[in-house]
Amino acid sequence: MILLILAFAAILYFAEKYSLKHVLDKVTFETAVDRGVVEPDETFSWSITIRNGKRMMVPYLRLRENIPEGLLFADGSGPVGSTRLSRLTSTLYLGRRQKVCLSRDVMFPRRGRYFFRGALVEAGDFLGIQSVTETYPELKDVVVKPRRWDSPELLELLGGYLGEHFVRKSLMEDPIDTISFRDYTGWEPLRSISWIQSAKHNRLLVKQYEHTAEFSCTVLLNVDCQNDRGCNERLEQCFSIVRSVCEELEKWKISCDFRTNGRIAGAIGNWSHVGDGLGAAHLETILEGLGRMTYSFRESAATFFEQEIRGMQRRKSIILVTPEEDAAVLAAVERLEKMSQRKVLVLYAPGDSETKSEATKGSHVRTD
Repeated sequence: MILLILAFAAILYFAEKYSLKHVLDKVTFETAVDRGVVEPDETFSWSITIRNGKRMMVPYLRLRENIPEGLLFADGSGPVGSTRLSRLTSTLYLGRRQKVCLSRDVMFPRRGRYFFRGALVEAGDFLGIQSVTETYPELKDVVVKPRRWDSPELLELLGGYLGEHFVRKSLMEDPIDTISFRDYTGWEPLRSISWIQSAKHNRLLVKQYEHTAEFSCTVLLNVDCQNDRGCNERLEQCFSIVRSVCEELEKWKISCDFRTNGRIAGAIGNWSHVGDGLGAAHLETILEGLGRMTYSFRESAATFFEQEIRGMQRRKSIILVTPEEDAAVLAAVERLEKMSQRKVLVLYAPGDSETKSEATKGSHVRTD
């Protein structure tokens, strides 16, 4: 009898040791989001899939998922945590060869780049006495676009600035001289395509006449903020203003290019320039870049403006968005206007404001 008890205890001991050693064998975890770029407060699906690929069950599994600060649940729950890195805990039982998917509808209220960094997993042994812990690192990011800067004053400024060019266009329906060629965006009529130039360059090119050359715009974003007080807030306002400007240009069917001295982090690279274009894909490229924008800059405002002045095209319309008015901005505007032979629309971030209507008064156009 004693031998039977000892044998049974030995079996339990080795079974417990074996289960503890192999409890996480062939157990995999995968984090997924159904969208990589979202609007503020837009609901998206965040899920984690756990697979047990072995024949042995996992009687106890505690999952602690690493999630970014500020995540909100679509059902109205508050933030999951107040620290930069929070954890959401789930307890599971996995049968043999079982797959479990945990899916949640979530959102982010603020612009930025957010990371889901995998999970910390604790699994119990055969007898439920001990447990082992293992880290499953992942890196899934979600980019939140800036909010629109909804301001009647801003729309009025843009309407007045852009409307002047459309009046000129209506008076000059017949093309004058072909001064260059540019890529076909899909918005131009087929008769404007230069088939000879398209064949030479192996891509569709359209004729750019003297009067149509006026209907392209460069949007400049300066993130060199000299006054540290409230700088991040003003930069956030700049990002929102740029979004509204680019969306209005898209509505007016005005081709634009975007340039900035800010650092844009992430998979799309640290780019600083989006070329001339129209259409949803072109706009989304700019908006994703604004979502990934950091508060640091690659070069000072003076250097940034100097480079843009050297490469500026004549008769090019310019919209400059900057966090504050300073000597570098004023000097650059004067030189940009001289080089482009166009007035520059300058939009300043209003800074700390109690109401949206008061904040919008900070945006104005240079007219001298």
